[in-house]
Amino acid sequence: MIMSKDSFLCSSSSSSTEGGLGFNPTKKGALPMLLLIHVLLLLRGAASDPLPINTPLTRAQMEDLFRAYAPYVYLHPDEEYLPSSVDWFFSNGALLYKQGEESQPVRIEPDGANLPKGGDPDGSYWIDLPADKDSRDRVSHGDIASAEAYVHFKPGVENGTFTDIQVWMFYPFNGHVTAKIVFIKRVSLGRAGEHVSDWEHVTLRVRNVDGVLDRVYFSQHSGGKWVDASQLQIESANRFAWYSSRNGHAGNNEEGMYLQGPGNGVGIRNDWAKSNKVVDTAARFVVVASEGEGEAVVEPPWLSYESKWGPTKQYDTAAEVKGVRMFLLGKLKEALDKCVKMIDEVYGTDGPTGPKAKNNWSGDEA
Repeated sequence: MIMSKDSFLCSSSSSSTEGGLGFNPTKKGALPMLLLIHVLLLLRGAASDPLPINTPLTRAQMEDLFRAYAPYVYLHPDEEYLPSSVDWFFSNGALLYKQGEESQPVRIEPDGANLPKGGDPDGSYWIDLPADKDSRDRVSHGDIASAEAYVHFKPGVENGTFTDIQVWMFYPFNGHVTAKIVFIKRVSLGRAGEHVSDWEHVTLRVRNVDGVLDRVYFSQHSGGKWVDASQLQIESANRFAWYSSRNGHAGNNEEGMYLQGPGNGVGIRNDWAKSNKVVDTAARFVVVASEGEGEAVVEPPWLSYESKWGPTKQYDTAAEVKGVRMFLLGKLKEALDKCVKMIDEVYGTDGPTGPKAKNNWSGDEA
């Protein structure tokens, strides 16, 4: 679904189409011809004895397909909070806190080996930025040079006819939101929307029978949307643009400004635009998980940390917008109040969780 201006960001689904984005060996950067033939023979089988459409792909095939379709992540020109690698975040002073022992935070090892594993229903643990102000400010702005994509292969989805390739990006900090209120194009809402750590992803759904990219899911805050491959912006060969919204990092397949909120020209801005701040996911990626294989992927220790990647919200959203609210009249006040409620519903009060703790890690996209 392509959103129109002043629309809500919402979860949606699209049905499988006869089209899709396939290999084109004549384009620069496409899979080499021999590899293409190899993939087609493995996937299609001989004409006299074709492979069934639910034949799972091998690890090598999935990696080849990812390289063929790997997106470019475009940050907004005015983006302040850039992505980084998880190792960079930990190596630059990220701290682990435990409830009841807040005065004794622990420095996290670069690979997260000293993080607690498994679930944490009581919220006993959380990660935070370094304690001192200078380091805190520096780390919150990320390090795009270290940024890498974390890839999760999920073969055999939709009754075995597709393979999902989830591509996760990490941001040390999610910035504040801005709003549009009728004729006021951009108004800051203080710290509203801020939180430590942000995980965003896209999912590439590839047809097993022929290796064609069918559609892509773009995560957007607490939801997301499916986009047919024909609606992607192709950058080179078969690789597409993944736009990251300013401050909030919600994903999209195209540039523009869209509103999330009550409508009628009032809502939270989501701004997507191309810039020279870009991450080439094919050039720097790590396969962190692959399901259903005999040879298991060695998962990084931090992937099994399912507690919060940020502390509980430390501000009152209504108080943050108080200065703006006092200058509004009547229905505009009511519209802003609805935005405040939506911010708390979308961003929540607790810190975000990591990839493995999210429903779409083991289940389907919403």
